[in-house]
Order: sequence, then structure tokens, then C-alpha cells
Amino acid sequence: MPNLYPNLRADAEVVSPDSNAANMTEFISVGEAFKFVAPFKGEKRDVLAFIANVDTAFEVIDPRNASTLFKFVLTRISGEPRTAIAHRNLENWGELGEFLKNTYTEEQTLDFHVSQLFSSKQSKTENVSEWIQRVQKLGAKFREAALQNCEQDEGAGILTLADKLKNICLYRGCIRTEYRRL
Repeated sequence: MPNLYPNLRADAEVVSPDSNAANMTEFISVGEAFKFVAPFKGEKRDVLAFIANVDTAFEVIDPRNASTLFKFVLTRISGEPRTAIAHRNLENWGELGEFLKNTYTEEQTLDFHVSQLFSSKQSKTENVSEWIQRVQKLGAKFREAALQNCEQDEGAGILTLADKLKNICLYRGCIRTEYRRL
């Protein structure tokens, strides 16, 4: 019989679905679930998508196959994250996912984002449109952080305040840039 999972070792434990029809549609194979997992090289912009995809893969397999899928997930991680993981005793996806989230996501606290927004200055190598785009990105991150722990009825006010703060930063930066030119 041909090997349907060429990446699995012969001695790896893989649980087959039960023969009744109800259980056969509950889970997919480890090989199929592994297709959800794209490589991760430590890019901050990719970590949340990587974690979400791996979470999905673990949700659709038989839980008895979790250790096998975990071993495969480790093969998708390379570069600096692989080195960082090697120095830790991470034994399951829960521990690894938490480590990746804590290590490779940006700080999401409100005070961090407001500090980033208000301390932003146009660099000498940055043209005005690049600086405006950067402030807009910082403003968007601030908005997201502000909305994280708010009540539904507070959302509109928070969005208005966040936009006003972003505009203050833009005006302040434009005045500073004009003053520097004088």
C-alpha cells in the first residue's frame, strides 16, 4: 500500500478515523491539516496569521494526533524563531503559540500606542507623505488598542478621540517641520 503521508515516520502514531460515517466527517488527516500551516520566519506581520492557521489545523484533527501535528508545525518554523524555540522546553502547541504571540507580536497596550503616536517625528530622510502614512498607521494601531477593552456604546467616542489625537500629531509635526525650515 502506498504511503499516504510521506513526511510521517513509519513509527509515528496516527489515529485513523473510526469506521462509522459520523466520525469520518468530524476530523481530517494530519497531512490535510498540515496544509493550513504556512512557513513562519519571525515576521511580526505574519505571526497572528500563522497562529490562527495552526489553531485551525489543531481544531480539525483528531485530538489524539496533536503531538504528530505539533512535530510537523515545528518544521514550518525557521530562522531566528527556530533558534529561540530550540532553547525552550515547549512541549505542545499551546505553549508554542503563546511563546510566538508574546515574542513576535507588537505591544498592544493603549499607553504604548499613544506614546508611539505622540513621540513620532518626521525623520530627515522621510518625505512628508511617508511621514503622514506612518502617523496614520500609528493612529490606526492606537484606535485598535483603544477599542480592545471598551464597551459597545463607548466605541464612537473613542474613534472620534483617536482621530482627533492623530490629527493633533499631524498638525504638530507639520508646524515643527515648517519651523525647522525657517
